[in-house]
This record gives sequence, C-alpha cells and structure tokens, in this order.
Amino acid sequence: MNKHLAEPSRERSHVEAALDANAFRHIAGHWVTGVAVVTTIDQAGNPLGLTMNGLTSLSLSPPQFLICLDNKSETLAALRDSRVFCINFLHRDQRDLSTLFATKNSNKFLGVEWTKGVTGAPILGGGLGHMELRLGQLLSGGDHQIAIGEVVAADVRAGEPLAYFNGKYRSVAE
Repeated sequence: MNKHLAEPSRERSHVEAALDANAFRHIAGHWVTGVAVVTTIDQAGNPLGLTMNGLTSLSLSPPQFLICLDNKSETLAALRDSRVFCINFLHRDQRDLSTLFATKNSNKFLGVEWTKGVTGAPILGGGLGHMELRLGQLLSGGDHQIAIGEVVAADVRAGEPLAYFNGKYRSVAE
C-alpha cells in the first residue's frame, strides 16, 4: 500500500482512501497549470496580491472565473471588503514575479510595474493578459474559499505562458 494512503475503513460502502496533505500536494502537482497573480485592494486602496494556480473559467454567459484562496490569506480578507479582483496571467519570463507574489512580503508591489484597472484592482505589467472581476459569491471549500467573479474587463496579448508542473516552472511546447 502507498505510504501516503490511510488504510481504508471496513465500514465504507465504496473503495476510498484518505490522502495525507503531502501526498495530495504531490499528486495534484502532476496536473500542469498556468500561473497567475491575483490582485485586489484593501479598504485604504492599497494593492495586495498572491501567486496562484487554483483558478479556472466557470461560465461563458455570464463570463465567470473562479479562484481558490486560503482561508488565512490577507488577499482574501481584502477581496471580501473590496468585492473586486484581477487575475493576471503571467508570461514565461515572469518567474521572478511569481516567486515574489508567492511570499508573505508586505511590500510585494514595491518596484513592480502596475496600473489601476477599471475596478481599482491592480493590473500587472508584462503579462499575457488579465481579467478584472466583481465578486459574486464566496463558497467554503475546506481550508480555502472559492471566489466566483464576473468578468467586467479583460485584455490579452501574444506570448508563452508561465506553466507549473511537478513543483517546477515549465515551458509550454507546441
């Protein structure tokens, strides 16, 4: 039996095994994802943001995306108040930006090129594109919140995305 799997209970009606957090992270890491920085503003208008790959399109009509934020995230707290966020799709040359926004640094925007979008959320420079969203719903998802937003503005440009697979940044080959 895999060392990360708990022994299945005899009382369960179907085959099921619980993964520990490390095993789950390892297995989930085998799903290739794009890398984005999600940004918002706090009540004082200060920018906040974090690197994430827990996001996906949800609906075409209305146009919606969802993101998943840790319950303890400062960005989540600010998003709850501002009700707006921006998904910044990173270019393959933006690894440093991804690494910066993955930290707990309180001055992540210092020296970073950005502009205020129509929602007030920061749009980072140099990315493949962005979507500005108004928060519609927050749903509980274990140790995360699932934020569903409706797209109110967006833009895209050509280039290669920053991808993440098996704990490392990767290139996307055609």
